[in-house]
Amino acid sequence: MTRGSELLADGERALAAGDSERAYEVLCRARDAGVGDEDVPRLAAALGTAARFVGRHADVLDWIEQVLAGAADPVNRARFERARVAVCRQVDVRRVLSVADGALAAAEAVGDQEAYAEVLSHVAFAAYRSGDRRTAARCATEAETRTFSSQSAQYDALRARMFAAILQGHSELALSLSKAARDVALATGRRADAANESNNIAETLLELGRPEAARDEATVAAELARETGHRQVESFARVLMALATAECGNLDPALDMLARVPEQVVNHMFAVDAAAAEAFWLLERGAAGDAARARDVAGAAIEEARGVGASNKLTHLYSALARAHARTGDADAARAALELARRSLDKTEPSAELYLALAFTEVFPVTEAARRTALGNARSRILRAASRRDDPRAYCLRVRVHRRLLELSGGVPADLLA
Repeated sequence: MTRGSELLADGERALAAGDSERAYEVLCRARDAGVGDEDVPRLAAALGTAARFVGRHADVLDWIEQVLAGAADPVNRARFERARVAVCRQVDVRRVLSVADGALAAAEAVGDQEAYAEVLSHVAFAAYRSGDRRTAARCATEAETRTFSSQSAQYDALRARMFAAILQGHSELALSLSKAARDVALATGRRADAANESNNIAETLLELGRPEAARDEATVAAELARETGHRQVESFARVLMALATAECGNLDPALDMLARVPEQVVNHMFAVDAAAAEAFWLLERGAAGDAARARDVAGAAIEEARGVGASNKLTHLYSALARAHARTGDADAARAALELARRSLDKTEPSAELYLALAFTEVFPVTEAARRTALGNARSRILRAASRRDDPRAYCLRVRVHRRLLELSGGVPADLLA
């Protein structure tokens, strides 16, 4: 056994033991020392996983692309394509979409259903993040209609369907799929993946107006992630705990938690989500200096979102920026940000229209027709969605943006207050 292969085995053991920092360091040494040709696919998979756990995705992408370029064996090419897509997912979702067809074709050609399903789930995620509803729906259809015999492939197929459901606003379906995916992850010993699914469950529970349950799920996610060394999932679990705390009405401790996020989160996708949430809750609290802080947080996050292709949060961020400018007295900047929020709307998730409507209420005067139209549309959207929810009262009253918009547009319907 070569020195590189010994290091590879050591790194895999560290990864299995939850010591992701050590695993990443040892696997990088294995890469530099060199391993036998037969071990390169193992190294690519292990190093990509360790990089994901510690937030060092970009550092391994060049190496994976180098070994992919030199791979002649079709089985290995499928494995390297799979590893590249997994890393690209964390670096820039636009790159996932650009290499997806080749990765899927490579997996299909050698009958590697696990590689195919994983790539499909990453493509669905990229479509969700970039607001590409057509691609997300196509991934969901394929994930549902294909037969996957291995549990690993079934896990990724469930995730592909989940991301499409989120983008389409089908929250209960997304919740059910996330829970099913977590069950498969736990049954197959993939505790780090189970931690990630617990975060997905927590996010959906927040959207449905169940913050206490969301906090419980985020706590589970943090514990599982800590045990398995998935630092980035653990950090985002703490973001979700903060959001649940805010939805329960405890804004000061929630914002204290969110302010510490930049120290913890390396994953740019998570950082964008956290910034969008922090900007919104700063504006909801409205204490001295909060508007200026929200302006700075949103402005920086817009650049980060554009850098990684996270179009699904642009309307949220531009809307927060517009509100912040309005509160600090810069009417021209507020209207400019509002227009950018509106232009980004077709590439965002369903809730984005609500944040845009909230910005309309602060940028335009009460007499402005555009303000009334935005509020009316938001009210109709909320009540229409509530009619499809298992708990319409929680959906309307325990999600801050929903309740605020209902109150601004004529009040919460009496039957929901009873």
